[in-house]
Amino acid sequence: MATEIIVQHQQLESNAEENISKSSNNYDVSVQNTAPNMDALRILEPVRKKLASIEAERIISVIEKTTDKIQIVTLIPYIIANHDRFSVALGLELMCALREHGRLEKHLDFAFGKLFNVGYPEQANENSIDKVEMKKKEEDIQILQKAFGTSVKNILRLFKRNPSACQIIQSGCHARSRICVDLTLVLMELRDFVFERLLITPSEDKEKFEYVQKIIKRDKQNTEIIATLEVELTAAIQNKENEMLKKNEIIRKLKNNLLQLELFSQDYIRQIKQDAEKQQLNDQKDSEGKIAKYHEEIGQLRTQLNNMITEHRASEVSLRKRKYKIETEIENWIQKYDADLQEKQDEYEQLLKIHKDELILLRELEQKIGTLEPEYTQIVEERKIKEEKKKAKEHQAFLMGKAAITIQSFWKGYKVRQLMKALKKKKKGKGKKKK
Repeated sequence: MATEIIVQHQQLESNAEENISKSSNNYDVSVQNTAPNMDALRILEPVRKKLASIEAERIISVIEKTTDKIQIVTLIPYIIANHDRFSVALGLELMCALREHGRLEKHLDFAFGKLFNVGYPEQANENSIDKVEMKKKEEDIQILQKAFGTSVKNILRLFKRNPSACQIIQSGCHARSRICVDLTLVLMELRDFVFERLLITPSEDKEKFEYVQKIIKRDKQNTEIIATLEVELTAAIQNKENEMLKKNEIIRKLKNNLLQLELFSQDYIRQIKQDAEKQQLNDQKDSEGKIAKYHEEIGQLRTQLNNMITEHRASEVSLRKRKYKIETEIENWIQKYDADLQEKQDEYEQLLKIHKDELILLRELEQKIGTLEPEYTQIVEERKIKEEKKKAKEHQAFLMGKAAITIQSFWKGYKVRQLMKALKKKKKGKGKKKK
C-alpha cells in the first residue's frame, strides 16, 4: 500500500516537471526570436569618430568659439571689480578697454534708470513726461548700446591677441553667476549634440530610424508573448496548487503508514539490540588481550626513552657550551656595532650643523641677490639704451661720411672736367696760332 502511494507521488511530480519544462522551452524560443543581439546595438552609435566635411568642422568651430567668447564675456564684471589683481597680468591696453567698458556700463545703467525713473522718487509721481525727451533718451540708450557692443567686440579681439590673459582670468571662473554657468553648459551640450548629428549621414539616419521601428515592433511582439506567458503562468500556478493539495493528501496517508511501520520496527530494533550486546561482549574480550599486549610494548618503549635521554643530555651540555661561546661573540659584535654607530651619529650631527650654517648663509645670499636683481636689471636697461644711442650715432656718422665721400668724388670729377675743358681750349688756341 505504501509503495503504491509513493509511486503515484513520483508520477505526479514528473508530470508537473514536464509541464514546467514545456512552458520554459516556449519562453526560451520566444526570447531567442525576439531578443536582439547585443552587437546590433552598435548600429545606434555613429560609425565615424571624426568629421568628414569642412562645413561640419566650421559649424563646430563656430560653436566652440562662441562658448569661449561667452566664458570671457561672463568674467568681464569680475575682472573690472578686481582690476588691481589683473592689471599687471592683462596689460595696459586691455585694462584701458575694460575700464572704458565699465564706464559705458555705468552710463547705460544710468540712462535706463533715468528713462524708467529708477532712483528718482521725485520724478516718479510726475506722469507728464515730454515725448521729445523720451525719444532723446531712447536714442541715447541706443547709441550707448552700440558703443557697449563694440566695446565687448574690442575686448574679445584684445583677448584673442593675448592667449596668456585668457588663461589668467580662468582663475576667476567661480565668480560666474549660475545663469552664465548654465548657458556655457547648454552650449557645450549643443556642441556635443551637433557633433553627433554631423557624424551621421542621412542614409545612416534612415537606417537607424528603420532599425528603431523594427525594435518597436519586436517590443510589441515581446509584450504580447509576455502576456500569453503570464496567462500560462497563472494556469500553471493553479495546476500546481491543485497538485499540492493532492500531494498533501498523499503525505497524510504516508504519515499514517509511517506510524504503522514504527510499530513493526520496534520488535526489529529489540532484536538488533540483543545482537549488539553479544557482539559487544566478544569485542570486550578481544580488547582486553590487546591492552595487555600494548602494556608490554609501552614498557619496552620507556626503557628506550630513558636510554635516549641519557644520550641527549651529554649532547645538550656540549651544545650549551657552544651556545655560550656564540652569545659572547655576539655581545662583542654588538658592542663594536654600537661604538661604530655612535661615531657615525657624531659625524652626522656635525655634518648636519655645517649644513644648517650653510643653509643660513645661502638664504642671506639669496636675500642679497633679490635686492641686487632690480639694480642689475636697471643697469642692463641703461646699458642697452646707451648701446642703442651709440649705434644710432655710429650709423649717422657712417651716413654722413658716405655722403661726404660722394660729395667729394662728385666735386673732384667736376674739377677734373673743368681742367679737361680748359686744356682742350688751350690746345685749340695753340693750333690756330701755328696756322
